[in-house]
Amino acid sequence: MENMEIVPIENLGVAVEILFPKPLGFTQAAIEEFGSKVCDATDGLSLRPDQIRLRRTDDLYNYELNAQFFGENGWLVRTADRVKFGVRNARTVTDRTLILQLIHKLYLILRMDPKSITALQVGVLGRFPSDDERDAYMQRFSYSPLIARAAGLGYVRVNDWAEEIKVTLDSTGAPPCCMVLQCDTKYENSQHWETFLGTIPSMVENAANLFDLGFEPLRTTV
Repeated sequence: MENMEIVPIENLGVAVEILFPKPLGFTQAAIEEFGSKVCDATDGLSLRPDQIRLRRTDDLYNYELNAQFFGENGWLVRTADRVKFGVRNARTVTDRTLILQLIHKLYLILRMDPKSITALQVGVLGRFPSDDERDAYMQRFSYSPLIARAAGLGYVRVNDWAEEIKVTLDSTGAPPCCMVLQCDTKYENSQHWETFLGTIPSMVENAANLFDLGFEPLRTTV
């Protein structure tokens, strides 16, 4: 595309929120077994026991398991009706691959009902050569001279992704010269995970292309 902007990726983040079809009581959820599995270095998330905390105020649904890892860049939360997992500030191809591998392992641990749903959010921080070039790109989404700061929003569909994708583009609060593209979508938990999770980067790239935005390949080292 003639007007396509191609920018390097400063960092990215991926988060999933897995919604259970029905809430699981504390005993039914087997929280101790779950905690042990996420600590497994081979088939789990390789968390340390001291990274995990459990809050429990009754014997039915009022419990919450929390874990933080990769400094404060990774998180895991499990409650009676959902699991939240995410990693931010990934900078390299290896970082991105690791995130997708961890999500894959989490799905295998959970053994979810295929009718349950995952909400997926991917955020990419792209860096333009200058503030002026960033602002010129963002100005494409302005429809009035009275708009002080333009932003982009659209619901799109791309090849090889069944669900609609909400795309937002915004520079508010971003570092100098930078802009955030965020993709929000969902999918049923009935996938062949190893193959399916590998399509997420191309889904984000294809969605960005519809806004005349492309990204350089992630760097191999920081």
